[in-house]
Amino acid sequence: MRNRYHRRYATGSATTALAIALAMPMTAGAQNTPVSPQDPAITAPAQQPTPTDQQPLPTTAPGPGDQGPDIVVTGFRQSLASAIQIKKQSAGVVDAINAADIADFPDANLADSLQRIPGISIERDGGEGRTVTVRGLGGDFSRTRFNGIEAISATTGSTLGAGVNRGRAFDYSVFASELFNSIVVRKTQSAEVDEGSLGATIDLQTGRPFDNPGFQAALSGQAAYYDINKKVAPRLVGLISNTFADGRIGVLLSAAYNKRVTQEDAYSNTALTDFSDLNNGFCPVVPNTPTTPVNPLIGTAPRTSPCIASTGANPGSTPAAYNTINQPGVFVPRLPGYGRFLNKQERLGLTGTVQFKPTDTSVITLDAAYSRYNQDKNDLATNPISLNRGAGVATAGLTAAQLSGRPNMKVRNAIVENGQLVYGVFDGTDFSVTNSHDISTTEFYQVDLHIEQEVGDHGHASILYGQSDSVLDNPYSRLVTFSRFDGNGFVYDARGDNKTTPLVNYGFDAANPSNWEYQNGYDNIREFTSRVTNRLRNLKADFKYELSDELTGKIGIAIKRFTFISERQQRIASTTVIPTLASAGLSIADVSLPAITIDTIGIPAGSSNSFIVPDIDKIMAAYNVDCYCINQFGDFRIGSVGTGAQGDNRAVVEQDISPYIQLDWKMELGNGMTLRGDAGLRYAKTYQRSRGFVGTGTPVRVKRNYDDFLPALNAALDITPKVTVRAAAASVMSRPSLGFLTPGGSIGTAQSPFTATVGNPQLDPYRATNIDASAEWYFAPGAILSAGYFYKDIASFVQQVSSTTSYAAAGLPLGLLTPAQDPNTTTNITSYVNTTGGKIKGFELQYQQPFTFLPSFLSNFGTILNYTHIKSNIRYILTTNASGPTLIAPLTNVSPNAANATFYYEDRRLSARVSLAYRDEYVRQVPLRSGLADYTGSYSTTNVDASLSYKLTDGLTLSLDAINLTNQATSYWDGVALRDQQVYSKTGRQFFAGARYKF
Repeated sequence: MRNRYHRRYATGSATTALAIALAMPMTAGAQNTPVSPQDPAITAPAQQPTPTDQQPLPTTAPGPGDQGPDIVVTGFRQSLASAIQIKKQSAGVVDAINAADIADFPDANLADSLQRIPGISIERDGGEGRTVTVRGLGGDFSRTRFNGIEAISATTGSTLGAGVNRGRAFDYSVFASELFNSIVVRKTQSAEVDEGSLGATIDLQTGRPFDNPGFQAALSGQAAYYDINKKVAPRLVGLISNTFADGRIGVLLSAAYNKRVTQEDAYSNTALTDFSDLNNGFCPVVPNTPTTPVNPLIGTAPRTSPCIASTGANPGSTPAAYNTINQPGVFVPRLPGYGRFLNKQERLGLTGTVQFKPTDTSVITLDAAYSRYNQDKNDLATNPISLNRGAGVATAGLTAAQLSGRPNMKVRNAIVENGQLVYGVFDGTDFSVTNSHDISTTEFYQVDLHIEQEVGDHGHASILYGQSDSVLDNPYSRLVTFSRFDGNGFVYDARGDNKTTPLVNYGFDAANPSNWEYQNGYDNIREFTSRVTNRLRNLKADFKYELSDELTGKIGIAIKRFTFISERQQRIASTTVIPTLASAGLSIADVSLPAITIDTIGIPAGSSNSFIVPDIDKIMAAYNVDCYCINQFGDFRIGSVGTGAQGDNRAVVEQDISPYIQLDWKMELGNGMTLRGDAGLRYAKTYQRSRGFVGTGTPVRVKRNYDDFLPALNAALDITPKVTVRAAAASVMSRPSLGFLTPGGSIGTAQSPFTATVGNPQLDPYRATNIDASAEWYFAPGAILSAGYFYKDIASFVQQVSSTTSYAAAGLPLGLLTPAQDPNTTTNITSYVNTTGGKIKGFELQYQQPFTFLPSFLSNFGTILNYTHIKSNIRYILTTNASGPTLIAPLTNVSPNAANATFYYEDRRLSARVSLAYRDEYVRQVPLRSGLADYTGSYSTTNVDASLSYKLTDGLTLSLDAINLTNQATSYWDGVALRDQQVYSKTGRQFFAGARYKF
């Protein structure tokens, strides 16, 4: 069936595409503002000469009514001017960023450049931009095309809380920015642009030899300095290009390499705050007496949990403190603690292009790109783990009470403000220190062949075939813990100045190895391996024909085949079955690293912010864990089926076929006005096959298909050569994240409560109607003042939903439990469902101008300013019950207000700029917990970056760059009113000093 399915749709459709043979012509000469060749609606200004040091670009292309001589610019101002031309000449709403010169992109990171575009905000990871949000819609709602081919990159985050990308988003940290020549962001949809985006289509274009004919070469080197850990690392970039045979053959090669060691210091409560009676609640005033949850979302049945009675006047919790904390609506942090995340990174990027012009009417382009991104990460953390554990089960010589978490904690003092515990003193608390070590490599490959041919005097044809692979290989993932049981005098204090970094005092010296244990049945040796593969095969054919001077007809087809494969193995035996240290003749001191101290984020005095962690390498060597075998110390085999990892072994194959028809027009109206635009219809058929595991390893496969009709209209009215108004409307769709679509899922039974995340292969895509309108005034050369309005009516949305039940009641495989584990253990189930969505609306303001009207050196200054306001209302469901309660709240990752400002100076030698990026606080997760009408979010951020360069000679330029000058913290909260601090972390400032030589 599989082979017949593939032949029927892939081979048949390919024949159709080749028969249609569509395209747009590509000029074989110099192109000063490179754009994606797949969108003929956007072309480089024909009047612009080749940019060289001697012949710089005009800031605007001459047009009707323009008077006076051209004002010429170079460098950063040249890149701004050429980007304005792309915006001005498009039919839809488009923004662009161009390189100032070959291998000289304006920012160290592509995402950092994108945030200067109105409507775009970014998520930073380890100080670098990683993903983007366009007009309130994140990476899964926008498409990134790499040299015209849709790209997905699977990698792990470089810092705390940033996990594996198993979605459709492109990770902008995989490639160095210097490898690219331009970014074009299309905010409105045309029929000729591939479907799949609710937010935007972002085109990344690498350099090509025909962009700059003749011999071109550049070499740059920088030393990067990271102030949080005082590390220095190299960054190298090189490019060489040449054209031969009278400009008919061109070859370009480029490479970028860098190393760095990122560090993130943090306070975190990674399990999210929750009700005080979660995990069977705290030890009551009289130990081992039944209690009934005071919060109905926890349950209604009485329960008795083991609690070891204390000596003295209060064997259980102190009455006043217990009555303070055990009230309806009182929330308590679950894993408050400190941590340090270290990541050694090495990134190599290569691109190559060969262009051939066999005739004056044809161009053949072969592009290739490769990236290798190595990460070696250690996550060092400590927390009072009792707060996140429920009732224990007797095992390995320990009683149920000794293994009990929150139920064995006695509350001695408590202060609650605004429904949140802000101060507490506890006895009977267990603590944990953790070291996890991950080694991974992300490799990205892409090859594409683009053939363009003029057909007669009026026709243009194009065929593009490309294939890309993104492979995350995580062959080594280990985690080891040490513990301390039943400690007294634990203090948590988040009052006043301690709000963002609460005081967490264990009541003992956490830096002393003698205060920790390595306990079988409680501590862990976890082993994982994983691999995520994204593979794309893409064939596109386009044909356009000039019907008249005013009308151009276009038809085309695109055929894509996505393959997503997730593989994971873990230790077959229980992770808490560990050898004793005595069996290897070791002590805690022998297998622990020197104490670390978290001292960069303003932790209050008296906190337990100095602590030891396990030395993973010594423990792995002592027990020969990496043998993946059964030896004298234990069972260290790994596998998938029948373990908690089986749900992460899944795959989705998605095949899309989408023909389109479109009519472009350009009509001269009365009074010197021109009306430009396009109208068309795209039909998208999606065939989807998913596979995964359910039960104790039973494979399941699901097939489905759906289709969409997607009309689109863009109109631009040039009222004068300097004033343009636009309007656009389109029906759009975005397919669900590939990771959501698989049957089965991942199950975690290492601790109580258990967890399970299962997919839903029957999800419908996101669907919406988009409406846009804008007005643009190009009032001076290189300047623009514009305002735009956008509206998105989302009719179909995909939401993650959590519910709480027992393991058995959820129908999860009992075979994954050990004999000591109870099938009635509370289990948090997470899945995905379609909802009715909601609406997003907002406006963008943009002002850009070189201050050439000022006298003397002041004319070398200029500015870029933009502001975006977004209002979103999405209807979220709070439980898996279709008739259950709902919550109307903003869309996740959407800042209601965002602003960017760049102030620059540039003359023939000196170039300097300072950029500020601000975004409001935004929602991160809805709901906060199952059934609760509340959510989590991020506080507002302000990032300031700077760049300085000086041209010593025509070829040699010195540079100095700085990122995150304000040392902006990442700061997340739980609960709109609660404002419990979930994460507060910093990655420090980054400085780059170097030189660039252009041959």
